[in-house]
Amino acid sequence: MKHTYLLLLSLFPILCTAQTFISFIQTKEGVSIALTDGTLDVFPLTDNSVRVKFSKDTETPLQELVFTTKAQTPGFKVVDAASQLEIKSKKITVIIDKQTGSLSYANSSGKVFLREKTGSRKLAAATIMGEPCYEAEQSFESPADEYIFGLGQFQDGHYNLKGVTRRLTQVNSQIAIPFIYSDQGYGLLWHQYGLTDFNPADNYINLEKQEQSASGNNLMAEVTTTAGTQKVSQNQSLYTGKFSIPADGEYSVFLDLGGMGNRHLVVIDGKPCVDQSNMWLPPTAGALVNLKAGEHNVQVLCKSDNTPKLSWKLKENATIFRSPVAKNLDFVVFYGPSADEVIASYRNLSGNAPMFPQWAYGFWQCRERYSSGKQLVETVKEFRKRNLPMDVIVQDWQYWDNMGWGVPVFDTVNYRNPAGFIKELHDLNAHFNISIWSNPDKNSTIGKEYVANKRFIGESKWLDYFNPATRKDYWNTLNRNMFSNGVDSWWMDAVEPENDALKGEKTYAGLGDFYRLTYPLMVSKAVYEGQRETSDDKRVCILTRSAFSGQQRYGIINWSGDIGWDWDTYRRQIVAGLNFTITGLPYWTTDIGGFFRPGRTQYTDEKFHEILTRWYQWGAFSPIFRIHGYMTETEPWKYGQKVEGNMRKMLNVRYSLLPYIYSEAWQVTTNSSTIMRPMIMDFNGDTEAINQQYQFMFGKSLLVTPITEAGITQQNVYLPKASTWYDFYTGTSYKGGQTIKADAPLDKIPVFVKAGTILPIGAAVQYASEKKWDNLEIRVYEGANGSFTLYEDEGDNYNYEKGAYSNIELVWDDAKKTLTIGERKGSFTGMLAEMKFNIVLINKNKPAGYNSSVKFDKEVKYSGKKIALKLK
Repeated sequence: MKHTYLLLLSLFPILCTAQTFISFIQTKEGVSIALTDGTLDVFPLTDNSVRVKFSKDTETPLQELVFTTKAQTPGFKVVDAASQLEIKSKKITVIIDKQTGSLSYANSSGKVFLREKTGSRKLAAATIMGEPCYEAEQSFESPADEYIFGLGQFQDGHYNLKGVTRRLTQVNSQIAIPFIYSDQGYGLLWHQYGLTDFNPADNYINLEKQEQSASGNNLMAEVTTTAGTQKVSQNQSLYTGKFSIPADGEYSVFLDLGGMGNRHLVVIDGKPCVDQSNMWLPPTAGALVNLKAGEHNVQVLCKSDNTPKLSWKLKENATIFRSPVAKNLDFVVFYGPSADEVIASYRNLSGNAPMFPQWAYGFWQCRERYSSGKQLVETVKEFRKRNLPMDVIVQDWQYWDNMGWGVPVFDTVNYRNPAGFIKELHDLNAHFNISIWSNPDKNSTIGKEYVANKRFIGESKWLDYFNPATRKDYWNTLNRNMFSNGVDSWWMDAVEPENDALKGEKTYAGLGDFYRLTYPLMVSKAVYEGQRETSDDKRVCILTRSAFSGQQRYGIINWSGDIGWDWDTYRRQIVAGLNFTITGLPYWTTDIGGFFRPGRTQYTDEKFHEILTRWYQWGAFSPIFRIHGYMTETEPWKYGQKVEGNMRKMLNVRYSLLPYIYSEAWQVTTNSSTIMRPMIMDFNGDTEAINQQYQFMFGKSLLVTPITEAGITQQNVYLPKASTWYDFYTGTSYKGGQTIKADAPLDKIPVFVKAGTILPIGAAVQYASEKKWDNLEIRVYEGANGSFTLYEDEGDNYNYEKGAYSNIELVWDDAKKTLTIGERKGSFTGMLAEMKFNIVLINKNKPAGYNSSVKFDKEVKYSGKKIALKLK
């Protein structure tokens, strides 16, 4: 009888077509609504955001990890009508249909921008490791032409996520952030910490493993595609199957390998729809495919130790979230309508992104790996000798030698006197970043101490950062061995933890399956809070391989993991980065040139040099500019004079733009802005702009179009309707709303400047702080009104949080042709008493590009008082 009851209970949400309204209670925090099948809570969080929870009992909720900022509940009112209940705040109204229990969300004008699918709210009873839980699911209506972005960093190459199936897990090269932004003007955070399926595909195809045929001494398999027959080596297996679909249409196909793989290949009727290879690939990948009604043949190729599953679903006008291990149903809806407003509201609740030190916006030199303190110092000296600007040198793993794997202690032979060689780096005006791991050898001295104090997750090799005592101990270890010796920043590798290792484990906070996506958040929390408690003289700067919502408050930069190096992989990184930054985490980068590379031939292969150069150019316009490579000497001079020269050009461009970049970073911190901006952020409503998956805004003024194919000397660039645009290099102007062919020789990347831009350009430098901004060129691009706030502070401490910084507001009145340099606000130690501004007005009659020899329109000495300048 008990089993029958549990079965009915688990099926009820699926069988129920409506959860009808019974009654409601209003409190200061929100409204609690009794439905026939549970309790629905609606909590206004800010004027433009609301949290929705649905629960069936008084189950103890999970620890709150995302919304840590105490925000005052906004004013709201409740309107109780015969057929519906409305909960109205300043910018968002939640409408509850009393007959169906479904919710709709409207803006202040009453226009519904998001609507739940009636009867789609599900909370099915389940268990995990003997503990009760629920499978939570919610579907939302999606207009046929909706664009959806976000979900973090994925390697499947999808830009618009409408209809795409994804599984949100944390693994090498994949970062799962359950947050989306829609061109309808809303953002949605699915507030679950465990595995989540986005648009799950539930129609499974029976796959049969094929016997491999002998060919010489190696076992081979043959896969037949429209591109020809491929022979596959013995460490891969071929599966085949058949499936039938009821109607013509676009279908989502989803591959689940059951673990990390090295080959994603799904072939339907001889045509590949998923095709990617790398040393490491995430366990899952999806594709959208147009199929005819009837039977189809499928082939799947993967690593021999994978256990592939393949499923499908018809693409529909719905967005679905499903979490199989949850305590309740919980999500937050934000309304902008702009993405900036959505992200600002999200960060207001989950924490702002702090400023990085000024040097972090320069160039990061990284490779796998440097083998001694002396080699690190000599490398920086060579950069200085060759006039190649750089600010950060990175020490990758295995500096610990016989101290124990992953133990944060320097080898005493090759890294003697850590404080000494780090001081040498500092004397060369470079900063030191070091790789740290969360799985120190349990048999090491430090590891034994951690084991004795129960600092690991169960019997696993991963430290339990959910335990406050572990976080404290870990930071004390880093402080004693690293920070006290002068280490400037941290590279946290494998913090997913690697290979989704929380599954089936028990943490200090509870079962790992409940917290499966949040481990990287806790690792960053440990180091950020530890360093902040130790010193305010250095800003926390963390490079980390994984992330979760809220982690931006801990001073983090993410990168896209151990990726390959071909053109397809490179293109996927651009899309991955844009979908990552729109989730509210602003700092992101990649391994320029790819992590896994073509071995020794890379130093002489001109085909690799081309992609390396193009990748490097894109890196110069990424939030963080960093190179890396597996078993590779990544220094520019290793690739010959031509590559080195092209890299030097891009380094000089990057460093000349540091006044612009650092000021944009301040906008990230103080106004919740984003530096690497997908086109939806600035040109929603311009469909052609939104569709440009390989274009983005770098700050709010520069339009960047990376070169994504070999042999390109001209590149199609779409210039959005909203503006006149200027070629960054020549100053030539173009009307918006058209696609042009931009010159793209091997030594430059197409960049365009939006009319109304006020662009500060700094002097040539070899490191970020070499010269003060006492002689800036200020470029004004005619054609629209504009403004820019020039930000300065002390560069590398937290005095800015106490008000030690300055802002200079520059405003361009296009009609009057007047540039106003406002009164300087604020002050800080070392602030210049006087600055010189060299003003250049750029228009169609006076084009001027980067590095052009131009005559200044005005040369102004500025001592902090307001100045108005008439420019002709």
